[in-house]
Amino acid sequence: MVAGKNLSCICGASVDASSLIIKRTEGGGYRIVCPSPKCPLHELGSAKVIRSSQPKFEVKLSRMFKDWNVLLVGRESCDRLVRDLLKQISLKLRKFY
Repeated sequence: MVAGKNLSCICGASVDASSLIIKRTEGGGYRIVCPSPKCPLHELGSAKVIRSSQPKFEVKLSRMFKDWNVLLVGRESCDRLVRDLLKQISLKLRKFY
C-alpha cells in the first residue's frame, strides 16, 4: 500500500477491504458497497466468479470511484491503491466461496 495515502468514497468514507460491505446478488455475483449508509454512490463496484473449481473472481470498481481517487491522490498512487484493494477483495471473496 502507498504510505500515507488511502482510497476514499465520494461521501468521504475511508475505503479498504475490511470496511467494504460485500453483498451476494441473485445471479451469483457480488456487489461491493460503501460502508457509509448515507453514501449517494452506494455501490462502489461488483465482482463475479469466473472459475468455480478454484475460485477466481473478476472484480470491477466504479469509474466514478476511481476518478474521484485519481483527483485526490494522483493517478500513479491511485492505480497502486486500487490494485492492492482488488487483491484484498478477491482474498475476502474466496473466504465466502
